[in-house]
Amino acid sequence: MNLLNLPVAALAWLGRQGTRALAVSIFLGLAVPQLAASVKPYLGETVFVLLLFSYLRTDPHAFSRVIKTPKLAIAASLWVMVALPLLVGTVYYFSGVRDAMPALYTILILHCAIAPITSSAAFAAIMGLDVALSLFTLILCNVLAPVTSVAFSYVFLGTSVISPLELGLKLLLFFGGAAAVAFAIRRFAGQRRIEQQKDIIDGLNVIAMFIFAVSAMDGVPRIAMADPLFALKLLGFIVALTLVLIGASLLVFTRAGRDRALVIGLLAGFRNLGVIMAALGSTLPEIAWFYFALAQFPIYILPSVLKPLANRLHHTA
Repeated sequence: MNLLNLPVAALAWLGRQGTRALAVSIFLGLAVPQLAASVKPYLGETVFVLLLFSYLRTDPHAFSRVIKTPKLAIAASLWVMVALPLLVGTVYYFSGVRDAMPALYTILILHCAIAPITSSAAFAAIMGLDVALSLFTLILCNVLAPVTSVAFSYVFLGTSVISPLELGLKLLLFFGGAAAVAFAIRRFAGQRRIEQQKDIIDGLNVIAMFIFAVSAMDGVPRIAMADPLFALKLLGFIVALTLVLIGASLLVFTRAGRDRALVIGLLAGFRNLGVIMAALGSTLPEIAWFYFALAQFPIYILPSVLKPLANRLHHTA
């Protein structure tokens, strides 16, 4: 093999590992915390790149079909951005955590109120699910986010930690900019060539997710070693919460097809705390960064666990 082709072949191989590579990348990110300070300033750029890969992995024709029949995506976005934050936020409000750990309470509310991760469609592609539904619902969720996220912040926190204008402009920059770049790439390369390079795109997505993981792991070993029991309890809670959100979405949307319900479940369970951290990072307490880091573990690991279920649902749909 030509040496110049080795990087391309390596990327394609990495992309074919899919969910397994994602699961490994979070532990690699944890193993090199010394790199966190170097990549942390580029958290926003990493989020942008992940969104770009989501656009590139979406079939324009399938995306057009979803737009023409938007009822499911609209219902899913209202479930993710209105119903679930209201239900989960109410539980938090009456649980007593607000008085016991106010700093943790703040990040808990922001976690349930923010939109899904920008790499949702890329995850759907890696898992063989409906990429177009994932991307269109993601866009609708982010259209709602400046209103709903700020509204729930006021309802449960008594104030808004981020302005709707700031959040709206940031999301517009991410989604509009990534869409423009993806459109230019698609016009230059052609849809057929992009489809032929899907493994390479998935490989690049894994690398971007690894960089994101590294940026999230700053300070995690130190805080976890200081209070291992608290760290394990918080991680267990986050994993359980994610599974509950996915499971509830599967039940609510099962009549739309269980494979589509799983797409909605991933959108509900995998929330984009990266946007909050990128916007407010220096003003948030250390516990918020620790929670943000632990919240990445189910995002990176569960797709590998759920991949067999996704395959079974896809074949029986």
